[in-house]
Amino acid sequence: MSRSRLFVFVAGALLAPAVAAAQPAGRRPVPPAPPPTLTEEQARTIADLAAADAVAKERARAEAEQAEKDAAAAAALEATRAELAALRQQIDGFAAAQAQHDQAQVDQAAVDAAKAKDQTKADGDEYLHGAGGFTDVRLNLTLTNENMLTEPGETIPSVPGWRFGRPNSLGTLFFDNYDTRFSGYETLSHAIMYRNYRKDHLEAEGGLVIRLNELAERKIDLSDAGSYVLVSWWKDPEHKDPTRYTLTAFPVSSDRMRLGYSYRLSWGGNEEYRRSSQAVPGIKFQIDLPKVYAFIGAKSSVMLDRATAEQVAKLAFLGGAGVDLTEMVRVEVNGGYFNRGSNELEDVNTEDVQLYGVSAQVAAHKGMPVSSSIDYKLYKYDPERVGRVFQKAKYPGGTSWLAMAEVTYLGQTLKDPEKSGSTKVQPGIAGDVNLRAMIDRVRVRADFQYRDLAFILHSVPSLPTYSDFPMGYERKPNLFAAIGADQNFDDKLTVGAVVGIEMPATLTTPTGLPGTQMTGESTAVIRSADAIPVVLPAGEKAAPSYAFKLSGQYDFGEVFAALVDVYFTYDPNQTRLVRNDAEDLFEYEFGDFNQLGTNVTLQAKF
Repeated sequence: MSRSRLFVFVAGALLAPAVAAAQPAGRRPVPPAPPPTLTEEQARTIADLAAADAVAKERARAEAEQAEKDAAAAAALEATRAELAALRQQIDGFAAAQAQHDQAQVDQAAVDAAKAKDQTKADGDEYLHGAGGFTDVRLNLTLTNENMLTEPGETIPSVPGWRFGRPNSLGTLFFDNYDTRFSGYETLSHAIMYRNYRKDHLEAEGGLVIRLNELAERKIDLSDAGSYVLVSWWKDPEHKDPTRYTLTAFPVSSDRMRLGYSYRLSWGGNEEYRRSSQAVPGIKFQIDLPKVYAFIGAKSSVMLDRATAEQVAKLAFLGGAGVDLTEMVRVEVNGGYFNRGSNELEDVNTEDVQLYGVSAQVAAHKGMPVSSSIDYKLYKYDPERVGRVFQKAKYPGGTSWLAMAEVTYLGQTLKDPEKSGSTKVQPGIAGDVNLRAMIDRVRVRADFQYRDLAFILHSVPSLPTYSDFPMGYERKPNLFAAIGADQNFDDKLTVGAVVGIEMPATLTTPTGLPGTQMTGESTAVIRSADAIPVVLPAGEKAAPSYAFKLSGQYDFGEVFAALVDVYFTYDPNQTRLVRNDAEDLFEYEFGDFNQLGTNVTLQAKF
């Protein structure tokens, strides 16, 4: 029985008595119909259907209500996710800031500890501290190819191809590492034994510093890296007043006591005594005042006297001073005299080669300190005085800048090529302008440099060696300009680019260069005192070279970094030696002017 028929039947059974009672009087009443009866199965069916209908309505209501709740929950979840993403960015920023703050607190704690030690010293107690270990450790694994456009033997120096190791000179561009002696790809370290003593106004420091360089499986090159003994008298035992008088002794190598300011233009180091096989010790006395410093110093070495064939001592004297004219302007000057031993040329071997000169620098700065090369600094190993050699760049925000201009004049007594048995002074001049700026997380730099040939070759000295340039020799200076910028992201990733142009120094001779097989007029490109001169084909002149470099560095774990450099240079001064037959002489011809290279480095510095 269908549901509709069943309802009709039930309704009829219920309404029949009421219809009968409503009939008009006077008629014969119709006997009431017998009440319908439901079987037990029908009653059960009716109950089941009613229950199912109620359940269906309740389920529909519950599903609609749940759908509304789900939609509201989904919207709330999406909003929460957006809030969490924004919060995560804030947390990352706070974490980076907190890490810097924590490091600053660690440094400050060490400083406070040192000050506490100073206080006990001020009270008359002795203090002796220090330790030994390794510092300035540089570990570099570099995948390099200095020129992917050439084969081995086609360039000077030759490019071996893809390999792991330190790039040769072609992998370091003329604007790279302007303020250090190293290329940045070396694996080296410094072993130090350091002690510091303080009592009242007195402070004494001593450090034995050994450089481990040119590491190989069966070779380790050891050298002194500026071992020293330093004794200071401080005006203020707590060192709050910077006034002090310092005597520094270099028992083995005084190379860190140099003249000049930019390392590329520095002079007066150990290279001035390159003929000596013995140490070049030295001593320096310096006065530091709140806005002024001044120093004097001396060096010595033992040289072979060419006239007597005896070993004789030769001395050098240095001095300099600097003053902060205002909070933004500093002026510095230094100079020296170096007796470099007897001239090696026979007709003047009784005359000493004497080098003297003066360097001056003017610096203006705001928010950025006037800094010097790490290769001038003394190494220390004292846990009480935290000072990492390699500090990651800090980006405090805002704008800061530094501008420095330097000039150097040198004079050196060499053989007069025009007069037998006589000497003359060969002058040399160099100068540069260095600009640095930081705008939030963007750094910009520009370097402009001038060096004449006499300055570049002063430590050789000259070419031909120990003689001034003959009148028929034509000389041109080295000039370069480079501009670069980089951007840092979240104290992790730094990407940048540098572009530069260089006109190399050249020497043109009418009768061939000394030490070559050239017989006619020839021109040599001379990039440094230690670089191999590049001889141009006969009759050719040098031309400007151009370089462009892209770099990326990802820092992690405080002391680790991954670096990628890709560079391109156009150098129309590249040559190579060739000959047509085994009996013929070698001749120079132009090589490939284009260079495309790359260095991929995994690095640790600590």
